[in-house]
Amino acid sequence: MKALFAAACFAFLLLNATGVESLRCRCDGDGDGDSDDTDKPSYDKLFVFGDSFADAGNLPKGDLKWETRGWYEPSGMSDADHDNKPTGRSSDGLVQSDFLGTQDYPGAEGGPSAGEAEAARRRGPVSSGVNFASSGSGVFPGWNLDKQVNKFKRLLRKRIIGKDLSQSVALVSIASGADYADVPSDLLDMDPLYISNVTDGIVGGVRKLEDLGVGAVLVNLLPPLGCAPLNTRADNYTRCEKDKITGVHNKNLMHKLRDDDSLFYHRHTPCCESIDENGFCGQVDGEGNLQYTLCDRPYKYFYWDSTNPTQAGWKAIMQQLEGPIRVYLGI
Repeated sequence: MKALFAAACFAFLLLNATGVESLRCRCDGDGDGDSDDTDKPSYDKLFVFGDSFADAGNLPKGDLKWETRGWYEPSGMSDADHDNKPTGRSSDGLVQSDFLGTQDYPGAEGGPSAGEAEAARRRGPVSSGVNFASSGSGVFPGWNLDKQVNKFKRLLRKRIIGKDLSQSVALVSIASGADYADVPSDLLDMDPLYISNVTDGIVGGVRKLEDLGVGAVLVNLLPPLGCAPLNTRADNYTRCEKDKITGVHNKNLMHKLRDDDSLFYHRHTPCCESIDENGFCGQVDGEGNLQYTLCDRPYKYFYWDSTNPTQAGWKAIMQQLEGPIRVYLGI
């Protein structure tokens, strides 16, 4: 039975230096995104900040564990662009930043990582942008947004990134729920300011990028956490769980910053499912036995693992967002 893909069509907040505009994906398919205004600016650099939704392989490989699973099979199995091998992406293939970087937008794959850009400083300023995103990051945990933006500032100061950012675009992708992953629901009841603190952190990062002169900023809203396989497994992936986070988070973020035709047979079930509820895709035991099951057609699944979309999922999302983003950026 086919399931209509709609709930996971992620929204963006689109910002520029002269004002704030809120745009959601056009799930009814109207508008082709064409623009006849040739006076609008074009963009030549893409800077990527955030989590596993945008990490194109920045996190070092290391031993096999939850954070590094993107470097191990079966990750990358659908990624023909990289010989169907793991590349550090938390997916069976490409992720959000890849699609944003190849749809006539600047900086395919968001450019090099911050470390690669700094290592190549002798060749002059980077020309396509830099990807700072890292799996497991958020406003507070991991290589968090504040640290990523500060690294961006340091590269600017060292002139590894060119000073003129007026024709650049930044993607801020803090949407995989890392800030909420280990927070018990009763804490949110006792401390309603926690969600506000998370959204304040995102807004703070956006404002810093604007103050540094970035021409346009794309900001991910939080997808419905209750619909992620991580939270639907208990009900055999048949229904979404109620969550106290998504609506409040997105409402706060939008306030502070001021049915789709894509079909998936499996809307909530992950393609790569760990045998242990607390395990992860790619996990093996001490004898090398696989501790996960793998679907044979990832393109029929929206979710790759318990939290991240498949390459097909990301493609569907970015196709829906292509028109609005083109209009916004004047491409």
